[in-house]
Amino acid sequence: MIETIQDDIITQLEKISGIKSVGVWQGDIDDLLKSPQQLPALAVIYQGADFDEKRNMGENRARHQMDFLIVVIQRNLKSREDGASSAYTIIEAVRNYLIGHWVNPYGYFWPVKEDLLSAGGGFLVYGLSYRMDAALVAAEPAPAP
Repeated sequence: MIETIQDDIITQLEKISGIKSVGVWQGDIDDLLKSPQQLPALAVIYQGADFDEKRNMGENRARHQMDFLIVVIQRNLKSREDGASSAYTIIEAVRNYLIGHWVNPYGYFWPVKEDLLSAGGGFLVYGLSYRMDAALVAAEPAPAP
């Protein structure tokens, strides 16, 4: 499920013109910033899930909210204004492709927040948090206590 959703996010982000690298990242953000890559780049990070309380005793459906972070890495050595403008264009394109995007049969994405993670040395790095409401159904019911 997670990999399918993550692959769908990448497919959406690959539609953004001008992006040279889109991929999955499994590690911390500092390591991501140090890794060589073509820029501008987008990295998808699964951040985990929050689960709701059980609603129906006879049902093994685990309703939850899955969080994904899209890291935007932009570098512009000409000027800070040009770098910021380019980063903003990418952020708005991500919004265009992910807000309300449905991943069948799991759910749709909704933005949670956008943060500036790092700025310096010609780099601008933003974190775009998106959430999906979903439900898992257990293959077999859990045994009664």
